[in-house]
Amino acid sequence: MSDVRTRRRLGRGWLAATSWAVVAVFVLLAAVGPLFVGADPTRNTNDTLLPIGAPGHLLGTDDLGRDELARMLHGARPLLLVSFLATALAAVVGVSIGLVAGYAGRRVEWVLMRLMDLALAFPSMLLIILVVTAWQPGVASLVVGIGAALAPGLARLARALAAREAGRDYVLAARLGGARTPGILVREVLPNIAGPVLAQVVMTLSIAAGFAAGLSYLGLGIQPPTADWGYMVQAGQEFLYRAPRLVVLPATATLLFVVACNFVGDDLRDSLDHRSSA
Repeated sequence: MSDVRTRRRLGRGWLAATSWAVVAVFVLLAAVGPLFVGADPTRNTNDTLLPIGAPGHLLGTDDLGRDELARMLHGARPLLLVSFLATALAAVVGVSIGLVAGYAGRRVEWVLMRLMDLALAFPSMLLIILVVTAWQPGVASLVVGIGAALAPGLARLARALAAREAGRDYVLAARLGGARTPGILVREVLPNIAGPVLAQVVMTLSIAAGFAAGLSYLGLGIQPPTADWGYMVQAGQEFLYRAPRLVVLPATATLLFVVACNFVGDDLRDSLDHRSSA
């Protein structure tokens, strides 16, 4: 019955429903959109800076004559790929550390949380830049750097929730029944904190997208000629007055995705966190 009520609460209100739709549309466009555009997003032509609606170029072309629609659709892929993979890495590492710390308590909790506090005290963007420059700009370094920067925040949340659940009757019953610690954490504690953790993970996705776009803007993310929204904003600045769409389109798309993920996270939190619905 509670699951039915949860599903009914999801997406309530026009803002939440719109945010869910925006995220779904972005994922769908990134997945299949490029299949329906014949233009090569990296192919240079002599048709430079064509306006929106030009024959054969719905969104015009950039300064190198590349089709802007193709670049927008292909540019969604690296942003979403890095964002989802980095968030997944942060969730696995952070939640695992938080579960162990919250359940074990005492010295284990103190050591793990002081390490997380140390990581949080280090500027996130600087940490990511160090990882990317020490490795090399690309998907792998972005995922590792962003994931490492975001994991401590999820660890602190998971630790607080796990510590709250550690003294509950169902956990004590599992202990008395002979269940081992890994089994208790995975089968008992984790499902009972999944709601607020999932909501925070989705909100973390928006932060990861912001980092990914920002690093590409700085030239430390996805490298040209691969289409990427962050780099497209940086490259389009030179033509801001002649062709503002080169900046406005990728910047607006990035902003919409980030904001929508935040509202989706809020909706999930309100719907899945039993404390807020009690």
